[in-house]
Amino acid sequence: MSIRRLLPILPLALLLLASAGLRCWNLRDVFVAGRTFFIDPDGYSRMTRVSEVVHHPGTIIRQHSFENWPQGTTPHTTAPFDYLTAGLAALLIPTARDLPTAIDHAGALISLLLGLATALFLWLWAGRLRLPWRNAMLLAFAFNPILVHGTLLGRPDHQSLQIALLAIALAAEARLLSGPPSRRWSALAGTAWGLACWVSLYEPLILLAATLGLSALIAPRPFAARERRVGWAITAGILALAFAIEGWRSPVPDPIVARFFPLWAKSIGEMNSAAPWSALFLRWSWAWLPLAPFLLLRRGERVGWFWCGLLALTYALSVWQIRWGYFFALVFVLSLPTQLATLAAWLRGRRWAVALIFLAGLWPVAREWEPRLHDPAEHARRAEARADALALRQLAETLRTLPPGGVLAPWWFSPALAYWSGFPCVAGSSHQSLPGIVESARFYLTSDPEEALHILDERQVKYVVAYDPGRVLATSAMLLGLPGAPTPSPYVYAQWLYTRPHSPPPGLEPLGSNQAFRLFRHVPEGEPGAD
Repeated sequence: MSIRRLLPILPLALLLLASAGLRCWNLRDVFVAGRTFFIDPDGYSRMTRVSEVVHHPGTIIRQHSFENWPQGTTPHTTAPFDYLTAGLAALLIPTARDLPTAIDHAGALISLLLGLATALFLWLWAGRLRLPWRNAMLLAFAFNPILVHGTLLGRPDHQSLQIALLAIALAAEARLLSGPPSRRWSALAGTAWGLACWVSLYEPLILLAATLGLSALIAPRPFAARERRVGWAITAGILALAFAIEGWRSPVPDPIVARFFPLWAKSIGEMNSAAPWSALFLRWSWAWLPLAPFLLLRRGERVGWFWCGLLALTYALSVWQIRWGYFFALVFVLSLPTQLATLAAWLRGRRWAVALIFLAGLWPVAREWEPRLHDPAEHARRAEARADALALRQLAETLRTLPPGGVLAPWWFSPALAYWSGFPCVAGSSHQSLPGIVESARFYLTSDPEEALHILDERQVKYVVAYDPGRVLATSAMLLGLPGAPTPSPYVYAQWLYTRPHSPPPGLEPLGSNQAFRLFRHVPEGEPGAD
């Protein structure tokens, strides 16, 4: 192949390389001492599901027994991401030393690969529609901090699949608005919407309703065209298949979940709200957010109204919950060629001026990247997290040598402990696990042996894990709505177990410890060894 033929795809190769590099900025946190780690607790819960699917193909997981032990949970998590990750693990088996390593590597790589696939789709979409400025659009996707986080190395989360599917769905909808009716684009949109709603009925369903409403309002005739019915039929068919396979999982909420959810959500960054004037929105929109409505509506095109409506909706939802920021940023990136075309018209076709203005938007984006890459405090925090992860994995390996049983541990460590040890945990990282999370918090805060033993017996706990009492007490107090962390006391269980492991409370006996954790066995009353 001649160099001349390669030149048009050189920008794509460089931008894909930049996308991959930025999504691997946390490489040292994922691959540590020859082992693979995930960057948040939910990733371990997901990979516990994936491991089950790999070992038992065809399984549809409707119940989690590894969290909220012994009752378990009925999760909203669905099968598509499980099987996509399991399929990647099957492909990686020849390159891994064993099946567990292949599963770990698949979990580390899946979101990164979905991010690159999304970038490639955006390139093809913009080129096929002959949209200018597709290099700028891909550059914005590559550097956008929240889109990078959603498709990050070591983050096996279904949000990366949602970003990919919604990028396809929204891009296809924009094509249907800006061009003649097309069965192909309608079918593509319908397939992407159906799969996205299968992955989650939360964000995709809201965006689907908003998209249909905007399309019907902006362009009633194209919306009612016969070609559009193809996509709607495909979406309905996929949803019917999803419900047939997955079933309808909407149990009556536990009163404990309803009571403690607002307190628990405060500890989950994505569940928090953002100020409408937050600098986050400028960093996620290349500092163009104040100009976006003028750039999108200036030309009076239907697609400009479409993007402006979705941008306003996702902005408002992101103010309510930061987790919507992924889709706010995605809509901004998809609308960028339209915005840049308007800006070029304002500047009478001076593309060099448009490029300079666009590159100036890198400044606020770089401000968000700076602490991740250069802040000494952030580096120290990550080093501590790596040390804790290694110590927790060592503890899990110790558990695997013991008879199986339920484990009570701090909630944010419980998913990883369950994944590595194979033992179920009382706590978890999902809101469905809140009954177990609350019980574990009460255990660590109590100084009453009778109450502690009651919790262990009720929850059928065989092993107890202790960690840094300062963090455990503060987190437990916040979760239970106490005004502040309790004053450290030698008889509060979090403090007692960690600082005096060799003289534990009644009903517990020490099994071992390392630099971060202490492990105990619960000896029920009447068994040998019980006090």
